[in-house]
Amino acid sequence: MIRHTLASLALGLVLLGAAPASAQAPTLTPSHLQLAREVMDLTGVTQNVNNIYLEFQDSAKQLVSTRPEATKDMEAVINELKPEADKRTDEMLRTSAAVFASKMTEADLKEITAFFKSPVGQRYTSLRTEAMKDIIPLLQPWSVQTSNYLFDRFSQEMRKRGHTL
Repeated sequence: MIRHTLASLALGLVLLGAAPASAQAPTLTPSHLQLAREVMDLTGVTQNVNNIYLEFQDSAKQLVSTRPEATKDMEAVINELKPEADKRTDEMLRTSAAVFASKMTEADLKEITAFFKSPVGQRYTSLRTEAMKDIIPLLQPWSVQTSNYLFDRFSQEMRKRGHTL
């Protein structure tokens, strides 16, 4: 599950990196930061950050699942850690909003917000989640196959140049 969240987050950051940056870093006004946060909310970046705690919680429960005597303490500790996790999540979301805002103008963020609030933007958002569920399982074997292929080709090319690996 953490891989799914990280992959989604990475995809969002790649898409952000593909957006044109202005010549100078924009002044980060409260409205600019709010728009950036709204874009994060609308595009799923916020949910991906929020999912980190939920995935931790699931992993902790799995870790203790074979020890029923520890279940009560595990639940108590998970609940005690929630405020700390929330604080860290809020910090990451503020930082992420500042990154988005520094990369894009308010005008661009307004257009993106309008798109994601439009009917086609809402369809995209709902279908993106379904598509990612189908894509993530494909990425694992693809990444292994591609890595193996590239390493084999690398080895072949290095042998041509007189290097044995």
